[in-house]
Amino acid sequence: MKKKNLTFEEKFNGYSINTSKEKNLGCFVPTLERYNQHLEDMTIKHNKVMQTRFDLRYPSDGSVKFDKAHIYKFSDGFKKHFSRMRNSNHKVDLKLDWSPDQKDSSVFPHYHCNALVNGNAVQSEYTILKAAEHYWGKALKSENQGLVNYCNKGRDGEKQENGLMYRRDDERCLEVKDKMVYQASYLAKIRDKEGLRKGSHSRGGSQLKK
Repeated sequence: MKKKNLTFEEKFNGYSINTSKEKNLGCFVPTLERYNQHLEDMTIKHNKVMQTRFDLRYPSDGSVKFDKAHIYKFSDGFKKHFSRMRNSNHKVDLKLDWSPDQKDSSVFPHYHCNALVNGNAVQSEYTILKAAEHYWGKALKSENQGLVNYCNKGRDGEKQENGLMYRRDDERCLEVKDKMVYQASYLAKIRDKEGLRKGSHSRGGSQLKK
């Protein structure tokens, strides 16, 4: 990855991101740009936008062999599910982003995912998370439990916020938007990529608005 495609700054487009110059922890600029385009599009179109983070993992017992087609099967089913959903005539308007990670010590990659939806149509992150469990299990043809990390606890086990809701008429809307960008920037981190196979896609999800 070329240096021009990396950033170690604390801000991106005026919003906080998960970086550290001191620890040499940076983010991929193309991933940040992709997410920010989705976020700006959603906050212009909808007065309420909910963001949910989750991770997709393979069974630790080795019962499912890695196949790069799994993430695309998941993404296709997940997006189609929400494209059909309506709530009081509000479209969900899902915007999905995903990015793989794999340490040298790991057998399989795992996927960091971020979902943006119309907050008038979906108001609970568990609607997103339960659908993720269903479609990841379906993609893997596995009934193993616990393959979707809800990203609602930190490494120390303490509860952390998920299902962030942006409300345009809220005086704290820019503060919430800053939290959303910081949370989603985890998908753009450059660390923990060393185990990925050569040529692996660095990101994917919903198509960008032309």
